[in-house]
Amino acid sequence: MQYDLIIKNGTIVTAVKTFLGDVGISNGKIAATGTLDPSDSADEIYDAAGKHVLPGIIDAHVHFRDPGFIEKEDFETGSIAAAMGGITLVADMPNVDPVTSTADAFTKKAGIAKEKSCIDFALFALLNNDNTGEMAALKENGAIGFKVFFGSSTGDIASPSMSVLTRQIDESVSLNMRIGFHAELNDVNENFTSIAKKETDSPDGFWLDYARPVMSEVKAMAAILNYSQFSGAKIHFHHVTSEDGAVLSGEAKEKGIDLTVETCPHYLVFNCEDYTHKVYPPIRDESHRDGLWEAINKNVIDMIASDHAPHLESEKSAVTWETPAGLSGVETSVSVMLDQVNKGKLTLNDYVRLASEMPAKIWGIYPRKGNLNAGADADLTIVDMNRKKVIRASELHSKNKTSPYDGMEVQGIPVTAIVRGAFVMRDGIFSGKKGYGILIKPQA
Repeated sequence: MQYDLIIKNGTIVTAVKTFLGDVGISNGKIAATGTLDPSDSADEIYDAAGKHVLPGIIDAHVHFRDPGFIEKEDFETGSIAAAMGGITLVADMPNVDPVTSTADAFTKKAGIAKEKSCIDFALFALLNNDNTGEMAALKENGAIGFKVFFGSSTGDIASPSMSVLTRQIDESVSLNMRIGFHAELNDVNENFTSIAKKETDSPDGFWLDYARPVMSEVKAMAAILNYSQFSGAKIHFHHVTSEDGAVLSGEAKEKGIDLTVETCPHYLVFNCEDYTHKVYPPIRDESHRDGLWEAINKNVIDMIASDHAPHLESEKSAVTWETPAGLSGVETSVSVMLDQVNKGKLTLNDYVRLASEMPAKIWGIYPRKGNLNAGADADLTIVDMNRKKVIRASELHSKNKTSPYDGMEVQGIPVTAIVRGAFVMRDGIFSGKKGYGILIKPQA
């Protein structure tokens, strides 16, 4: 059989099994996975001997800041960084300017992303007090899901009032759309932050944790679950940080609530005692890090995403209460998590489930994405589990060169990324092109 591209001699990794084999690609789709016939040929053959071939890794929580804040990042630089980090698809958040809360704003943002992105992308739509009537049109235009900032984040976007949110939750059920929540309570945060500000002008990890405590996360999650549990709504918690939040999530799942849960690499590798970068929700103490790992092992946490949220280097140069919260992570998240695989914290199959298969299933783009089955888009992330490197912020491809992982040695490196049959990063060298990426919409 004739293919466009054959990935030869790799170790194929899915969410459930690992085996030696090949991947045949035709017309941007996976045509065959397994042991190809020796007589099969291709326009191009890539030898993956000694490497692991994964379904394309999905980062379903990024902030590329485009439009409105492109001095921090845009879809061109953000997607290049993603490709260089082994990511083949990103899902971008709606707290831009203008916020992605109307069909018109969504269409304009999708056009900007299509013009600039070198990898495929999906877009979240914001829910606020004014756009309940836009929800059907946002779905029609391709929103992958809705986002509610239940607690403040970049942009200081207000959460819908409870009466409006109740209607929006009901509407999401009618539309069969999932709502993702940034789960914190502003009144709790404001109270504890005011206390912390009296103690220090330059908060360390302890004071950042104190200022937005676990209680803020858990009380918000409980309120959201209370509003959703009798509606049949599909609910997602972004960037869960605490053991308590994970336990509450597990209990909600046992009740039959359609809940999915996300955490981020920085909550899994740092604790507040050794961490001074500012991010919200904040990084907790070691007991919570252990609790998150336990929740991963129990399948309470369904997916991992970077929450890539860059700011100007000048803004992040010193930690004060005025320093904007957010970390760059889209280029480093795969390596950081592969390093955790090498350290025995999870298996490579677990990582494929958490960073490829489940994000695709949660956000309605499976089986087009998130697997290596025949007929799926030919998105692949090829990794070298033996290779080591030291992460250097100055070498990253984001517009602003800051990273909490600066100086960290990791083992396990993405070396090649393929999107719909095209190399966007090959053997560590960017090989994509601006404008190649397309909007990926949820499947019916």
